[in-house]
Amino acid sequence: MAIIKTAHDLAPAAQTEARPLTDGSQGFSRYSYLFEARAASPDAGLFPGTSEAGTIERLKTFEVASRPSYLPKPVLQMRLPPVYTYFGQFVNHDLSAPVPLPSGGAQAAAETRVIGNQDLGGLDKSARADVGTILTRVVNAHEAPLTLASLYADGPHSRNGAVRALYAEDGMRFRLAPTRRVTDAGFLEQKVNPGAVLHARRAWDIPRADREPQIADLRNDGNLVLCQLHLAMMLLHNKIVDAVAPGHRTAEDCFGAARGELTQLYHWLVLNDFLPNLLSRAVVSRPLATWKSRLRPDQGVPMEFSTAAFRFGHSMVGQAYDFNGNFGNGGRISTAGATLKQLFDFTSRNNMEAPGEAATLQLPDHWVVDWDRMSRPTVAGTVPNPGGAERIDLQFAPDMLNIVGASGVVEHGSIMFRNLMRGFHRRMPFGQDLADACGVPRLLPEEVLSAIPAAPAGAAGLPDLRAVAQDLGFAKQTPAWLYCLCEAEVREQGQRVGPTASHIIADTLVALVARSPTALPRHPGDGLLAKSGGPALTTIRDLVLYAVKGHGNAEADTLPP
Repeated sequence: MAIIKTAHDLAPAAQTEARPLTDGSQGFSRYSYLFEARAASPDAGLFPGTSEAGTIERLKTFEVASRPSYLPKPVLQMRLPPVYTYFGQFVNHDLSAPVPLPSGGAQAAAETRVIGNQDLGGLDKSARADVGTILTRVVNAHEAPLTLASLYADGPHSRNGAVRALYAEDGMRFRLAPTRRVTDAGFLEQKVNPGAVLHARRAWDIPRADREPQIADLRNDGNLVLCQLHLAMMLLHNKIVDAVAPGHRTAEDCFGAARGELTQLYHWLVLNDFLPNLLSRAVVSRPLATWKSRLRPDQGVPMEFSTAAFRFGHSMVGQAYDFNGNFGNGGRISTAGATLKQLFDFTSRNNMEAPGEAATLQLPDHWVVDWDRMSRPTVAGTVPNPGGAERIDLQFAPDMLNIVGASGVVEHGSIMFRNLMRGFHRRMPFGQDLADACGVPRLLPEEVLSAIPAAPAGAAGLPDLRAVAQDLGFAKQTPAWLYCLCEAEVREQGQRVGPTASHIIADTLVALVARSPTALPRHPGDGLLAKSGGPALTTIRDLVLYAVKGHGNAEADTLPP
């Protein structure tokens, strides 16, 4: 497997990063539909009495009315800490990396009218492909989804030199790079007292070169929290190697044992921590290990999953975070926290906010995440300032729309417009139809409208998004992604995803875990790490805290200059 260089589907430069696959024999997997007959219906996701162009115009109208310049975005926090937001993004990248697979050259690819990561111009196409064309032309760069390929690719013994370069010379561990120290002059230029700054001691970063992260999936350097989570997984793998090395005679065997152990742990946490904390309580009332999935063994990641049900994380992103001892509660530099803009700035592509300096710079050591803060459970009845994960609803952090989504340019698509259009072009049935297919009671029209923000008091002359939705027919036929957010708000008060999305997510993730060569994951207490004297890591918080312990990455406020 090659390194995934496809840009994140919301990255501003996504259209420049296309890496079409041309070998149809191997190296990728196919997407599928859980409910293919519904997707194949001529009126799937098509508003009654409209053409395809007419439906697109309705989606545009709704997006314009939802822009942040019109409606306030109150911070409504959920009970979960921010680590769940970014663990979900890590999982999503480990599952799905859509790339175009043209047949007949670029012109034929353009004529398919399929929205892909790099197909920004396609957002305004007035027609869409049939199901067969979509499944043929959009493929998943992950040959085996949910097997940590986004972390490992195909390992240190790959025939691909770029993959081998991710690993240390011992052929077992990941290669790491040290963080860097900003000069006093650099702090003074930013009007920061150098003597007040806290630095992580001897902390690690992912290796970077020429504005490119040296990791298996470049999308995981899309924001600083996700990148630090990817780094934590690298550090944990190296720790597992240390634990199991005495029992293995060759580097290849040791690496394989460590990868298998971390994959088992990862799967266990997905089924026993991540999903139970986010899926509808009606769905997780029974153990997920006993879930009977609709996803057949021969099917790939469902479009209903990747296009609608598992796209709730955008809503969970906070505007600012209690990030570390410099940026957050009691922060030495900012008590307002690390802003979302800063988390996007501190990536390889954006050069770590270091204008005029070399493009190979590593992360500054005062920006190392304090995972204790970012994984600390939210205390009931309190509202941290700055906050953590936000509720799953239609209120987005403004910078998610302004910075990431370019909300002022409909043709290029804000997050709202891209998600709505992606669903339409990939033939998503309306959310009500997906609820029927999952055997879940539909939201009533008035329930859908109740989840859509109303115009604020005193907003005379500004569009009322709820009224706009009513006029456009969204209350009775709700685009699938939008419906999933409404359902989370109505059925779970934004603390969990709703039952329709939960069914689709459980169908997908349980089936993919069951396909893994490691089979159903064992309890961490029975794993190689615990048997070698390490802890049983039973929560995502356990994982990140143990991964960074002893590496200088355990907490950001360890050492003044």
